[in-house]
Amino acid sequence: MDQEVVKQKIAEWLAPLLQEKNLFLVDVRISMGRKIEVFADSDTGITIEECAIISRLVESHLDGSGLVPDNYILESSSPGMGNALKVPRQYKKRIGRTFEIDKNDGTHIEATLLKADDDQITLQEILPEVKKKDKKKGVKEEEPKVFVVKYTDIKKAVLQFKF
Repeated sequence: MDQEVVKQKIAEWLAPLLQEKNLFLVDVRISMGRKIEVFADSDTGITIEECAIISRLVESHLDGSGLVPDNYILESSSPGMGNALKVPRQYKKRIGRTFEIDKNDGTHIEATLLKADDDQITLQEILPEVKKKDKKKGVKEEEPKVFVVKYTDIKKAVLQFKF
């Protein structure tokens, strides 16, 4: 089984449905040679019913296609809170949120997402809080830096959750 061909075919099969339902494909993962995971989302979230529709459509094309073993396992879901972001549209719906980003050059960033377009994101670094004692001594707070990162420079970007 050529995994890239299967991923491409799944994306092609889903394109009309995703467009009709205002959804977008985030990722297709194939593991153990037979487990296929399809991750989709929308700007307002994805329902269980929409995931079921995606599964039925993909299954109808895969069954008997010869592209995958007969005993394949198919799962469709949202990408989940802890998964790394993959496509620009995921960033666009999370403006104002805090991220941990690992860049391809090894740099690690903790920052707030200010803006996202189809090529890059604009972030504002998060500075450690100045201690109250230092404020009384007149220590000036540093201004946080604002910087732009191209999607191609991002190795992994994960939302931070504080409970």
